[in-house]
Amino acid sequence: MAYLALRGSGHVNGVSKLHGEVSRQIFQPLFPHWPQAEVPIGAVTNGIHVPTWDSIVSDALWTTACGKKRWRGDRAVEDDIRNLTDEQIWQMRTTERKTLIDRLRKRYARQLGSEGGNPSEASNIFDGAALTLGFARRFATYKRPDLLLFDPDRLVRLLSDPQRPVQLILAGKHTPRIAWTGVDQEVERLHPATGDSFEGHILSDYDMMLAQHMVHGIDLWINTPPPPVGGLRNKWNEGTCNGGLNLSELDGWWLKPTPPRLDGPSATAKSMETILHGIV
Repeated sequence: MAYLALRGSGHVNGVSKLHGEVSRQIFQPLFPHWPQAEVPIGAVTNGIHVPTWDSIVSDALWTTACGKKRWRGDRAVEDDIRNLTDEQIWQMRTTERKTLIDRLRKRYARQLGSEGGNPSEASNIFDGAALTLGFARRFATYKRPDLLLFDPDRLVRLLSDPQRPVQLILAGKHTPRIAWTGVDQEVERLHPATGDSFEGHILSDYDMMLAQHMVHGIDLWINTPPPPVGGLRNKWNEGTCNGGLNLSELDGWWLKPTPPRLDGPSATAKSMETILHGIV
């Protein structure tokens, strides 16, 4: 299908500079007499429609700092944002996280009911004051959702430290050809090992509404596919416009805003886990 699409298209582009480079390499057999650099596949930097994905709370804060039309890129807004205090930004993040948790409790109650469980068990899941980690996307094998379980014992220690509370929220789509790769069973197995202090749940029926709620309230997004497989990650944009942070390998989007002088994030399981330990 990809070859058919390329032959029938007047213009072809990747969704990031890296994606364009990899695509030119992959599809060079269609242009055997062309240098790879001249294969006619371009690149754009994909993005998001900010008013669709920012929350009411974050929109109010950014509007106060730099105006309603800030997202159009008509002028630099970095200095305006730097004038905000840590307290203002943290208050925004706390409000968004608590709103997310309220919504997730209601959703998880419906999920438990549909699975024959007890909906009342959802009333106390998650903690409005805990650092909230999120992983939400298609559960394709190449996205490596199981990388979070590289060292289960250490993950248990991270997620059950009462002095530095952390919780993990997973959500995703899977089809008969794209499995959960056992992540749901593995997460459930962590519960007995940590007692009541562990908070990690997988939400089913991932859709646009759940995605929107999660990008509002997640504090730290985790992105794990190995480069150069990860062409683009819109959660980078969606989470950032709500004050969220990103822990990622060097996928196509991250290479665009990250200055070369900075040490980029790594895709290895050990380094991902080490960075996460340093954050929490």
